[in-house]
Amino acid sequence: MSGARSRKPPEPLDAARAWDYALWLLGRQAYSAAEIERRLLRRKLPAADAERVVARLIELQLLDDERFATSFVRSRKAAKGPLALRSMLRQRGVSEDVVHAALEAEGETDQVGAATALLARQAWRFEAATSDDRDQALRARSRAMAFLARRGFASDTVHAALMRTWGDLD
Repeated sequence: MSGARSRKPPEPLDAARAWDYALWLLGRQAYSAAEIERRLLRRKLPAADAERVVARLIELQLLDDERFATSFVRSRKAAKGPLALRSMLRQRGVSEDVVHAALEAEGETDQVGAATALLARQAWRFEAATSDDRDQALRARSRAMAFLARRGFASDTVHAALMRTWGDLD
């Protein structure tokens, strides 16, 4: 036996247990309204009941997409750019206007500063960027550009961060 445990599927929820399950989820971490509804539906709760539970959570201010999005952006903005944050929030079911407001509220104030700080924390990856060997320096800077782009920073922000960190190659 390989040691892998077989999991039995979770029991379907009824309307009475759905409320407790939703509170249990929110006690573990923050969720968007769409995520809670998806989790309830995945547990075979009828759609009408899932909508009622989500509506009650919103009414009691236990679930708030605006607060969720603002907190999400604030906690990840040092490691992710606005493009990645927007995508991540949209995948979690947050509406575009709420995403836009959260990104504006937290400000794309100093994206170049955030990208530069991220490069500084990951400097060991790009040591060759300061090399006297031009080809080696170009390869390291290309890796740094790709690194920042994968984290959702816009190309002009990436270029400015590279210039701020290492200056011009010439």
